[in-house]
Amino acid sequence: MIKLLSQILIIASISGLVPVDAAQLEYHAGAGGGLEQGLLPVFSQEELFSSLPVADERPIDYPVKVDKDSYGIVTTAKSALVMDVDSGMMMYAKRPQQIRSIGSVTKLMSALIFLDQNPVLSRVVQLDSDQDLVYGGRIYLNFNDGISLEDLLGASLVGSDNSATKSLARFVDLTEEDFVAKMNEKARELGMVNTRFADLTGLDAGNVSTTHDLTKLLIAAESEVIVKKYMQSPAITVRQSSGTSIQIDNTNATLKSYLNEGDFSIEAGKTGFLPQAGYVLATIVGEGDHRIFVVVLGADSAEDRFVEVKGLSSWAFKTFKWPEE
Repeated sequence: MIKLLSQILIIASISGLVPVDAAQLEYHAGAGGGLEQGLLPVFSQEELFSSLPVADERPIDYPVKVDKDSYGIVTTAKSALVMDVDSGMMMYAKRPQQIRSIGSVTKLMSALIFLDQNPVLSRVVQLDSDQDLVYGGRIYLNFNDGISLEDLLGASLVGSDNSATKSLARFVDLTEEDFVAKMNEKARELGMVNTRFADLTGLDAGNVSTTHDLTKLLIAAESEVIVKKYMQSPAITVRQSSGTSIQIDNTNATLKSYLNEGDFSIEAGKTGFLPQAGYVLATIVGEGDHRIFVVVLGADSAEDRFVEVKGLSSWAFKTFKWPEE
């Protein structure tokens, strides 16, 4: 069976039908963390040919590796992934299926559940220190001072404000328990099979996922116009009812780097940190018409996660080329 599978893959790769890349082979051979080391998975005939072009359908434009000797960059991340958004082809993988704490990347799912309840975003509310105060991280908003739900969501996503995030459940009339249950239900709907949520903010180390699952969360998050706006904003300014004006800088420093200039763009992203998680960054990076997921989990420092996402992005766009339209 293994011999037959090898022959089929060789023939398919020669024909240009199935992309063969070192990162993909490493993943399928077990280095992805979800399989035993060195064991090939067993494919049914249906699964084996599911990615082949079908008559009258446009074939997928897989990126082609033009520098065969380049295998990525050295990262401090415990788990990392670079993947083409359109084709789903893995370009770089380092334990992509390792389940790890994700910190405040959790807030992307909290935002989705909040918006699923159809809140009136212009509604003015007030944070209550007795119900909403969460220690840990920076608190941007004043308590007992009016703020629109839209700006409250902005503080959660842009500044990673934990108190603002916790209050989202209260303002859509859900208990935290019910809100988190909806987060886990949506994760299952999105196919995030290795993801579990334990709270809204990401302060609980029980919020876990994988680099591969987080690509699905990023796609879902950017499909919401307001979430996409905040993921792409280097900074926002919110105004409370008292007249207080507050500038909130995005925790994603790549928005103020060369990755968001010229032909490059940061199209989605969220940071995270916990001692148990290390430093986390999940992003979608674009260059011209092409987009890639770049996810690092467990980097050694805040600076490392940004440097490594920039390095992996630059490496991918230099090492792979997409077929001309």
